[in-house]
Amino acid sequence: MNRQTAHLRVNGRVYELEVDSGATLLDTLREDLGLTGTKRGCSEGECGACTVLVDGVTVNSCLYPTMKASGHDILTVEGLGTMENLHPLQEAFLRGGAVQCGFCTPGMLLAAKALLDGNPNPTEDEIRLAISGNLCRCTGYAKIVSAVQDAARTMADGGSVGAHVPPLNVVEPVTVRGPAASAGGVGANVPRLEGKAKVLGAARFADDLSFPGMVHGKVLRSPHPHALIRKIDVSRAVALPGVAAVVTAADIPGRNAFGILIKDQPFLAADKVRFVGEAIAAVAAESGEIARRACSLIEVEYELLPAVFDPIEAMTPTAPQLFAKGNISAHRHIERGQVTAVLAQAAVVISETFQTQLVEHAYIEPEAGVAVPDTGGITAHVVSQCVHYHRSDLAAMLGWPVGRVRVVQTTVGGAFGGKIDLSLHPFIVLLAAKTGRPVKMVYTREESITATTKRHPFLIDMTFAADREGTLDAAMTRVIGDTGAYASYGPAVVTRAAATAFGPYHIPHVRVDTYAVHTNNPIAGAMRGFGVPQMATAHEQLMDMLAERVGLSPIEVRRRNGFAPGRALAPTGDIRDGLGYLETLERAAFGLHPSVGGDGADPQVLPLRGERL
Repeated sequence: MNRQTAHLRVNGRVYELEVDSGATLLDTLREDLGLTGTKRGCSEGECGACTVLVDGVTVNSCLYPTMKASGHDILTVEGLGTMENLHPLQEAFLRGGAVQCGFCTPGMLLAAKALLDGNPNPTEDEIRLAISGNLCRCTGYAKIVSAVQDAARTMADGGSVGAHVPPLNVVEPVTVRGPAASAGGVGANVPRLEGKAKVLGAARFADDLSFPGMVHGKVLRSPHPHALIRKIDVSRAVALPGVAAVVTAADIPGRNAFGILIKDQPFLAADKVRFVGEAIAAVAAESGEIARRACSLIEVEYELLPAVFDPIEAMTPTAPQLFAKGNISAHRHIERGQVTAVLAQAAVVISETFQTQLVEHAYIEPEAGVAVPDTGGITAHVVSQCVHYHRSDLAAMLGWPVGRVRVVQTTVGGAFGGKIDLSLHPFIVLLAAKTGRPVKMVYTREESITATTKRHPFLIDMTFAADREGTLDAAMTRVIGDTGAYASYGPAVVTRAAATAFGPYHIPHVRVDTYAVHTNNPIAGAMRGFGVPQMATAHEQLMDMLAERVGLSPIEVRRRNGFAPGRALAPTGDIRDGLGYLETLERAAFGLHPSVGGDGADPQVLPLRGERL
């Protein structure tokens, strides 16, 4: 590319630097100026994590050419406030709990600043519109909107002090707007330990790290869902100038298998691939672009195999078998009472089939990490929800004692279960061991979606049996969970699904069968709820159907069957006190139907009666 001179005014400082003609403002801010507070989330202008202000106007810096910004004023999160004097928006975000993972926070703050600069007293709708280009996967936006309103009030009052926010890494109660909070304990509002670093853009996520002599990694992945690997030729990639190392399964000195429950997934495929996106080889090079080019030069000879994408089909003996043991990874069975006999005599029987979809975690921070070799070992700075598991599997891959591998959890920009499994960790560690140099890798959004785990799609057949008064007598369900090519957390997910199959309800007679089934689909693993949300889509709809069938309100039928002290919880038979199910139901009923409360009576003591709703 041609090099051009850019004249940038960033956070009040003037910079003159040579940049590639095609460089984006995000590249220049992060890589040339070291201003890593501006985040790279999607590189497509969709997530808003890279938002900065150019002459006071919000732009997606991942798409904005550096040369277009030449001669203009640029504001990043680093220029918004300081440790000693936070901007009112930064104070309000901390005070109101609007900061969680923090990856979207810098862009969100700048979008809010642009709004308040032009409209100091915005409505809620105007705030929501202003931040609509800034995605957040943690907060649900309500606290962000409230924080912007709070900041607007503070600025209107002329306030701009940092006294309301404790120093970094100090937790103590803070003054809040609205009802008074206690000095401590439940109900007290305290800032996050790392919150101040996040609103300042100083929190260090994995992609923000760099080390002297660092090279960049990329992975070659299978384009086929099911195939044998007949040959891998890396010679052209190795010969490319700037390439530091190329590794395949043959370069793994230890165990080429990992998994948090079952060691069934290879770090690098040796003889077979089982899903589109499975890793075949990894490259380290002087730049990400060289590493990408090197991957394109690796020649892989495949023998295509029949694939199976339907978990029901995968359970049949004639289906393509992903493993010698078969396609059923796990089966869980629970049975109590006399289900068949009760169903035969029940006054009301309702049976339905439900299907839930595969779900991407969609955390705003893509996977990233840097592996740094040191005397006698390697330290991996990575996004992680499970550093001890990662450490043991990485050490096994290298054939090293666990003590030679250190895993440091960087600030995590959203995870929701999706960063429990290993992702790029083994590639950077293996490349660092081979090159003796720090190796950094950052997944593109496409790669993140292709190669990482998802929420299990479930196919659920469920039956409820009840008397004419709406009291449940029996229930049974059969659940097929598509766990994809490898086990990941599949066996545990279907275990949890089995244990919570019928929700918070007392049912004397139950039968449950749940299965985790291998297909050539993307791997399904841990995600918030861990199988419980999928089951809720079935049992809650059946409860509504039962209510309609027997002429009760949805609230009343749940009261009659809900968990209470002394009652056994289906399907496990657990008897516990103090879970507060009925109290929670009353509060929910009062919130949905305020008329239940009459003249403002305490909803905690309201009797639930279907005819009143």
